[in-house]
Amino acid sequence: MPESPVRSADSGQAERLHTFAHDIKNRLNGLWEALRMLRDGPPEGMDKDELMAFAERGFFGAQRDLENLLDDFAVDRGVSAERQPFDLVACLNEALKNETYRIRKKDQRVDAELPERAMVLGDARWTTQLIQALISNASKFSPRGSAIAVALSSTGKDTTIIVGDTGRGLSADDLENVFTRYAILSSRSVDGEPQARGTLARAKQWAEAQGGTLSATSEGIGRGSAFTLTLATVG
Repeated sequence: MPESPVRSADSGQAERLHTFAHDIKNRLNGLWEALRMLRDGPPEGMDKDELMAFAERGFFGAQRDLENLLDDFAVDRGVSAERQPFDLVACLNEALKNETYRIRKKDQRVDAELPERAMVLGDARWTTQLIQALISNASKFSPRGSAIAVALSSTGKDTTIIVGDTGRGLSADDLENVFTRYAILSSRSVDGEPQARGTLARAKQWAEAQGGTLSATSEGIGRGSAFTLTLATVG
């Protein structure tokens, strides 16, 4: 089957694409310069952490620019999720198993208060990935030897999982942007681990696609944070 011809952009689209291309080139030039300085050594007055922070801002800024462009062009990036009964405890145990290496590497532990079973309505595959993302996030932003708390509770209507930590915490501004794709937050991972700033945005999308919710709370910088996933109870 022959491919459909590509339509020319209208004037507004052309201007938007031109601006995007210019911004991306500037960010790539900045990243290239950061790589060069990492190779040759930071300039006088700048340490490695400052240089890494500069590179990180450029990287996440480029990612955010791309997401904004897709939004401007109304590109659908929705998630298709099933809504079937499944055991939330089984998903949580699978997510914990998948994150065992990261947690052990930092001498952390997970304190989990779990029933034997908790039946909810949603998509088991997306939920496992969602919980794994929350555990990974808690590990990255918590110090070595610390504990990650996981609690599950059910009512007649909803079942809730809370993943909490005593790590970096979130400022008021961070809380407003923590689910924004590739937002630049004030908090940084403890050991310089990669900060996949699109993951929490996708996690919220996965929750909502199942008819659930995902929210974040924190008492401030240095006082930890908690992420709460709520799904509909079955039975």
